[in-house]
Amino acid sequence: MAQYLWQTSLTSSAWKDQVSGKIAALVDAGSAGAAHFGGQVLHAWVAFGEYDLIAVVEMPDNESMAAYVLAMTAKGHYSAGKTTILLSSDETARALERANLD
Repeated sequence: MAQYLWQTSLTSSAWKDQVSGKIAALVDAGSAGAAHFGGQVLHAWVAFGEYDLIAVVEMPDNESMAAYVLAMTAKGHYSAGKTTILLSSDETARALERANLD
């Protein structure tokens, strides 16, 4: 399965709901959402800076990851974000071998 770095920001209403206890932890909600698309959240952190939530997500493919991000954003808890495809050391080694045109 492919792994992705997902960096996203929470909306002000999501923070308000978190503080008041109205919704379950957004990391937990993200894990349940990932399972719906055949994946899982491997690690997640709350961060202060450009993005509020940083997660490493495992998904079957790019389409599943895109659907996951769209679904989570559509819920209204997340706003701007960035998704980065991560390569394992084995995938990187294979890519380096393929890149050799000599």
